[in-house]
Amino acid sequence: MRLAIPALVLLFSACEPGSGDDSGQDTAITDPVVQDVDFTCDESAVPEALPLRRLTRTQHGNTLLALAAELLPAETAALTTELQPALESLVPDSPRGPDKHFGRLSRMDQDVSQAHVDRGYDAAVAFARGVTEGGRLTEIAGTCDAAELACLRGFVERFGPVALRRPLTEAEVDHVLLAVQDDPVSRADWRDAITVLLLHPDHLYLVQSVLDEGEEPARLDAWSLASRLSYHLWQAPPDAELRAAAASGDLLDDAAYAAQVDRMLADPRAREAIREFISEWLGNTTLEALNSRIGTPVFDAFRGEYTPSDTLRDEMLAEVTDAVLWNYDHGGTWDDVLTDSRPFARTDGLATLYDAPTWDGLGEPPASTQDSRAGLITRPAFVATGSPNTRPIMKGVLIRKALLCDAIGEAPADVAGEPPALDEHSSTRQVVENLTGTGSCAQCHVRLINPMGFVTEDFDALGRPRTHQTLFDAEGNVVTEVPVDTKVDSYVSGSQADPVEDAHELTALLVESPKPRACLTRHWFRFTFGRMEDRVSDGCALAAVDEALDEGMSLEQALRAIALTDAFKRRSIGGW
Repeated sequence: MRLAIPALVLLFSACEPGSGDDSGQDTAITDPVVQDVDFTCDESAVPEALPLRRLTRTQHGNTLLALAAELLPAETAALTTELQPALESLVPDSPRGPDKHFGRLSRMDQDVSQAHVDRGYDAAVAFARGVTEGGRLTEIAGTCDAAELACLRGFVERFGPVALRRPLTEAEVDHVLLAVQDDPVSRADWRDAITVLLLHPDHLYLVQSVLDEGEEPARLDAWSLASRLSYHLWQAPPDAELRAAAASGDLLDDAAYAAQVDRMLADPRAREAIREFISEWLGNTTLEALNSRIGTPVFDAFRGEYTPSDTLRDEMLAEVTDAVLWNYDHGGTWDDVLTDSRPFARTDGLATLYDAPTWDGLGEPPASTQDSRAGLITRPAFVATGSPNTRPIMKGVLIRKALLCDAIGEAPADVAGEPPALDEHSSTRQVVENLTGTGSCAQCHVRLINPMGFVTEDFDALGRPRTHQTLFDAEGNVVTEVPVDTKVDSYVSGSQADPVEDAHELTALLVESPKPRACLTRHWFRFTFGRMEDRVSDGCALAAVDEALDEGMSLEQALRAIALTDAFKRRSIGGW
């Protein structure tokens, strides 16, 4: 266990107006509250008890497609096409998190509405119809006569454990067949039986059964552990090999379990789960469409001969995810992600901003040709705005909240939410400093927010490097040019200022600090367990990932660590 290292964590009060003074006069800038980012494992601590977790929209869709592939492997492609309308109608998850813009994860949405019920029913009916159409019924029935009740019963006994991800009792099989009264049975009877299985709570939720309710937290049984593992790593139900390990009980053996974790991490499906995590965590929801102001005088003058497409915003966000995934695939660490400046641009429009060739998505990415690129915080998605003006405040908030997990309170109610307007005679930095450098605003902006945004002012609002900022009048005529200033006093890990010249030096401070790694740890916990972490009761799970990152393990090794923790294999029963 490493020593506790202080982190700059701001309380809401740090950003509230002081003593009612909004006159614009200088007020005291108090030191921020410094808290501990160390995660200490207390094996006696009991995590919070949670209700059932429903499958996310992605997991639900993947589950139905996986079941279709098991039943009719030769017709997987056709069934996928047939089921697509029903899968697309499933209710989208609303990303949740401690902040309304940054670090929100869809797995933390556990709302259940009538729409979830209705569209889940529609998807079940569509699936049952699809797998029983025409000769497909004969194929899923196997060697028996589909008109015989015994044949349908045998199917439920075979398919039920796959659909519910656990064995069925005889009474449960009887319950599924309650609506079937006649023998011979009809095609509609088969559809009803399949629909009943796909509406069972054990199909729609991650039901976590335990071995011994006398333990707290109790160990998951093998079937529940198989489901938790597969939906975590693959966002899909257990495959035949994992089900076999659960049925035999081998999955409860530590060595056999670790072997399954390694096998599943090597599967391409694991990469897609990582993609979802990164895209949601590092998605910049404040980034506007990059082409929305085409046709306005100032924006057209600012962009020059470059015309952003209507997909450029999505391309920028996807490029961040691609950069992380490439490092993940090649044994990179989180520090490697922070410092990697190579462009992962798959389109000409984005590659132009990097002055680099496009990347094919497979091979080695091209080398960076722009000296001011300094890793993650200088990727276009972190510096572009969709306007002719940069937004240092939002850039600073993005780094503080998404990469450092600092809790910056909301701005006072009397503060305008619009970005500072362009000025014909002052740089954006000067405008922001004049607006936020004094009065109550200074408590947050001077130390915490603005420096993180000013340090990348050598990139314009499209993400292009620059040494000067061109100032325009309202008609788009050039008024003058002013040099950009990236020198700041940075407060990354404490209340002591660290002077930095540019984004390269700030990135070096981020690498030296434990905060970005601790922040990744927190977000990975939330993605894994679908809830907010508690630093004390969840300390063991948090420490496993954080220590792996601190020790310089690869991203894959660090993320593997949480699946091997005791906490991953248990659930709290208290309060149930």
